Amino acid sequence: MKHISIETLDTIDYQAARAIAARFASQDAEMEEPVLLAWHERPHGRMSPGIAGADLDSHWRDYGEAHGGCLEVSIGGAYDFIFTDGAPFGDYGPSPYVNLTDARGNQYLCHAGSLRGGKTPDDEAACQPLDEYTSKMT
Repeated sequence: MKHISIETLDTIDYQAARAIAARFASQDAEMEEPVLLAWHERPHGRMSPGIAGADLDSHWRDYGEAHGGCLEVSIGGAYDFIFTDGAPFGDYGPSPYVNLTDARGNQYLCHAGSLRGGKTPDDEAACQPLDEYTSKMT
């Protein structure tokens, strides 16, 4: 993974650091479409992805490396950002699935081409109710 370290003269906040890191990532010749994958904010002890009990000093970096991170930008020793190139994951066209909600507020994942009689989730063959597990798949 390539690493860029940028020193700052003034104290900056997360938003400013993120903007600086994104600008450097967008200028990287090896990245067509930079996507922020993980970050670490030392001043407030935060990271993303945030997992309860995870090591604040290393989990974000481990995640970034394991999920295709190719550029780490450190800002002023206080903020770290890992980017990946999103270009290989380009647009695959429209999804054959739609999320629908019934009159009672229940949510469903439905195969659009299999819906009969309009866009209502009443068709059990075309729709799957979203629960705690299936909602994470959409």
